[in-house]
Amino acid sequence: MKKRYFSLSFATLALGLFIQPLTSQAQVNLKSISVGASYWNPSLDYWNKRSFLVEYNGGQGAKLSGAVMPTAALEIGLVKGLSIGGRVGYWSKAVSSALSSGGINRTEELKLSIIPVSLDLKYTFAKPQTDGSSETPKEPFLTPYIGVSVARYFVNNDFSRQVTSNTGSVNEKQAGNSYGAQVFVGAERKLVKKLYLALDVRYHLGNYNQAVRTETTSTTEKVSLNGIEAGLSARFKFN
Repeated sequence: MKKRYFSLSFATLALGLFIQPLTSQAQVNLKSISVGASYWNPSLDYWNKRSFLVEYNGGQGAKLSGAVMPTAALEIGLVKGLSIGGRVGYWSKAVSSALSSGGINRTEELKLSIIPVSLDLKYTFAKPQTDGSSETPKEPFLTPYIGVSVARYFVNNDFSRQVTSNTGSVNEKQAGNSYGAQVFVGAERKLVKKLYLALDVRYHLGNYNQAVRTETTSTTEKVSLNGIEAGLSARFKFN
């Protein structure tokens, strides 16, 4: 019985010594939440180069250029410097034009909206600094970070055609989603207490398939989402 009790005690002590350093390093916790705004300029090559939009504005064409989108994110700490997080944004742009052909006047408008949702893996190069007179860590002026993301893009487009004094008006909506990836770099700066200002620059890699229908045909076009996004966010840190 004594041998058994001694073996059990030794095993418990060994397990405690093993778990202690592991738990001191792997501390999963809610690290931060953020809200901000970014300027994202996706390629949208089909719409901007090959679609019916090239007929807009008297043959001058119309383009879906970049736009500012609101963003929100949360971050969960894993081990020192390494974290995962979720991020969502809302991007929207519209183009319209008056058109005339065969004596029929009409007005067309295309509105495209994209919701990028990403799962981020981030590494923060945080290194507490000390001045020579104190052992208290000194907050660095800037804390840089890098990361990669798996993203899902939810795409909606709304096309309308209003024909003046004739038939043929159209209101058509399409929705779909696709997967992509992002790479990003950034830096954050402490403002007051637990509030930080972060600059984030990321590159989107992805595309989606767009159904294109006419009166007689139906085709599928690939639309590129590749493009740079840059923005600022206010970040509240819990630790």
